Amino acid sequence: MGALEGNGVDNSIVLIGAGSTVFTPGLMADLVASPVFSGWTVHLVDLVADAAETMARLGSRMAAERGADLTFVPHVDRREALPGARFVTTTVAVGGAAGWKADLEVPARFGIAQTVGDTVGPGGVLRALRHVPELVAIGEDIAELAPDAQLINYSNPLTANVRAVSAATPIKVIGLCHGTMHTLSKLAADLDVPRAEIHGVFAGINHLCWLLDLRQGTADLYPRLRELVDRRADGIDAPSTREEGVHLAVSAQLLQTFGRYPAPGDRHVGEFFGWYLRNADGTTVDDQRLPWGLQAGRDATIEYIDEKRDLWDVLHAQAAGSSPLPAKDNQEAERLVSIAEALVTGKDHVELAVNLPNRGKISNLPDDAVVEVPAVVGAAGITGLSVGALPAGIAAVLQSRIDQQEITVQAALTGRRDLAIQALALDPLVPNPSVAEAILDAGIQAHGARLQQFAAVTR
Repeated sequence: MGALEGNGVDNSIVLIGAGSTVFTPGLMADLVASPVFSGWTVHLVDLVADAAETMARLGSRMAAERGADLTFVPHVDRREALPGARFVTTTVAVGGAAGWKADLEVPARFGIAQTVGDTVGPGGVLRALRHVPELVAIGEDIAELAPDAQLINYSNPLTANVRAVSAATPIKVIGLCHGTMHTLSKLAADLDVPRAEIHGVFAGINHLCWLLDLRQGTADLYPRLRELVDRRADGIDAPSTREEGVHLAVSAQLLQTFGRYPAPGDRHVGEFFGWYLRNADGTTVDDQRLPWGLQAGRDATIEYIDEKRDLWDVLHAQAAGSSPLPAKDNQEAERLVSIAEALVTGKDHVELAVNLPNRGKISNLPDDAVVEVPAVVGAAGITGLSVGALPAGIAAVLQSRIDQQEITVQAALTGRRDLAIQALALDPLVPNPSVAEAILDAGIQAHGARLQQFAAVTR
């Protein structure tokens, strides 16, 4: 399969942030398994040359052992990889694992515990202030070198990143997250319904997406879901758990309060509210003894950050041929490949949840907001589906977050210190503006040049 005729687009996929230790091997395995991409080139871009080169060797080994006609090329300069690309995927992590850990540790100095810290909370704001400029710079390069490419972003904070790219560049951009998929699978298991037979409709924003409808065929499963949640879920003193499902305490209370079940799991949705990461009397909590069963979620985040370093030993061995190839079990990469296949072949494909500009898909949220809704992918591109108006209480929760994230994006795009402090002060986990300013200054110290534009001007 040669270059696509007449439009200057090549049969190439560019992955920026190829050092992603879980996503990149999964993506390469899925591409190797797809006959649609026979003859294509995959450009693997990472600022660390060894990361890009190791992944290229691993991809080449996969292709050779599985009989696929796919070429993998490493790069440290994305502009070298981008010209004429059909698809671009971003999995960048500005500051790497150490930066993510700092996003948890800096707020903790001020008594603020977080379970993930990559989307909302003060950690999510600090992450956005670093990531938005980089994602926009990538978008600008795509606009210049591959203007017909589809950008598919995985980097968190997903909503802020997609909003910034869609606001600052003319390119086609969506965001993908596997969270709603996992939630629906867990609920199907708890309801004892085969996953293939259950149908859910989710809508909201990334990491706070609400299950609007749940059916098996025409049968409404929501009454059974409510009954199971009422029977199995605990409250503020719930035992710590890493498993999703109807037993989760935070999701249970949100269902009881707002009438719909949230996704994707308590460790994410709990951070959107001001009360789950505090004691019952509103005081700060020990981040080693979180209420609402959330401690295991925080522990899992810390372990995930720490284990990223260890995975490189395994990947080097796999790339060298001295260790077995990784199993094909990366659902998130599989979604990207399914979307790309539908765009290339024109065969319609339905996605459970895609992040893109609202444009009326949720009628009681702003048009420019980035929302997470179902989508159809095919010859016409990626088309988000309208879900109408959300319940008023849910819309109010989302609107407040959309407003805060808009200020965060503007702070990141302009480098304005006052907007960065506002973005932090507006987060429900931050008690007052003085703490917001202190977190920003501590974040500047922790992240150095990546946040230096927000430093106070001394006279």
